[in-house]
Amino acid sequence: MQQMQSKDNKASYNEWHRKIKRHGTFIFYFRFKLIKILLLLMRQKDEYTYTHSIRVMRLAYGYAKYYDLPGHEIKILKYASLLHDIGKLAIPKRILSKNERLDDDEYRKIKKHPHIGYLITKYILHMKDEACIIRKHHERIDGKGYPFGLKSAEIDELSKIISICDAFDAMTTNRVYRKKSNLHDALVELSAHAGTQFDKTILLNFFKYINSKFNTINVFKKG
Repeated sequence: MQQMQSKDNKASYNEWHRKIKRHGTFIFYFRFKLIKILLLLMRQKDEYTYTHSIRVMRLAYGYAKYYDLPGHEIKILKYASLLHDIGKLAIPKRILSKNERLDDDEYRKIKKHPHIGYLITKYILHMKDEACIIRKHHERIDGKGYPFGLKSAEIDELSKIISICDAFDAMTTNRVYRKKSNLHDALVELSAHAGTQFDKTILLNFFKYINSKFNTINVFKKG
């Protein structure tokens, strides 16, 4: 009798486990489709932001693999970097595509995109960890970033990585209002903001990663 009950309990557990697995697979599939839809909407709104997001994801993912970060951090970084600008879906197209300096009101609106991206990622995609990283990717080490003016210790390491990849890609791609910088000039510009805008240690590691890809010279300023 006890043996039969044991078999019944095992069968019930296996069925419950299969249901949970199917449920998890469905959630993953549904989330993947939502991400794809959001990215397609971004592509329709602003082609540059869409392609920029892909490039930043590749840079961040490559950095993470190069330094052999833990698997769960690589996964978070991959999606957070891909979606780091998804909040720009709520920013008027005329601002995103403006070919001259933004005025104060336009800049205030642009600065809302990290928090909007946080809301989209947390409450629509249910990706809490990624959402927290996205919200902080425009914070600065010296506390002069946005949206909260956080300082170094208050900013997640993964947000700091995305911040550097974001800036590097922006510098090395053409915009309607500015020609791209060459690789050397971009690294020099990044190094000028080490310890103020960017985390110095992570920036040095980023330079080593870029050097491994492109065989650049070391322009990082010591001291």
